[in-house]
Amino acid sequence: MDKEKVFYELMETLYETSRLISSYENIPRKYGTEDELYMIEVHTLNVIGDQVKTTTSEIAEIKNCTKSAVSQMIDKLIKKGLVIKYRNVDNYRELNIELTPKGKIVYEYHNSLDLEEYRSHLENLEQFTTEDFQKYITVLNLINQRTQSVLNNKKSKTY
Repeated sequence: MDKEKVFYELMETLYETSRLISSYENIPRKYGTEDELYMIEVHTLNVIGDQVKTTTSEIAEIKNCTKSAVSQMIDKLIKKGLVIKYRNVDNYRELNIELTPKGKIVYEYHNSLDLEEYRSHLENLEQFTTEDFQKYITVLNLINQRTQSVLNNKKSKTY
């Protein structure tokens, strides 16, 4: 096969992977508490937990979504007792968001599940070298940069 055909196959495989991951993310699960959570909720908790204390704007930037979408998600997580929101004492206009103790349980549980899942994938990929993975990361990063550029251009255009 020539380079172009192989690349098209790679892109189609990426789209299939994206569809599968999307379906997988739409299954509610329990992460160490009684709550059933969707992965989008858990991944939002991960962003907050990784930052320790953050704002809606910072989360929106990291997740590449709108502040409004993040605000709605934060409200859901507050109702489930997983995060708290409070005024920043140094900047009254800014609202800080942090995990509650229950949110920390979900955060830690999810991180341990990810490690277990990644190890399982790695066992299935033992024929690939570290260099193979690094090349794949490079390719994906370049595709992501191009896609982000297209998204940024669409956001800046008014219709």
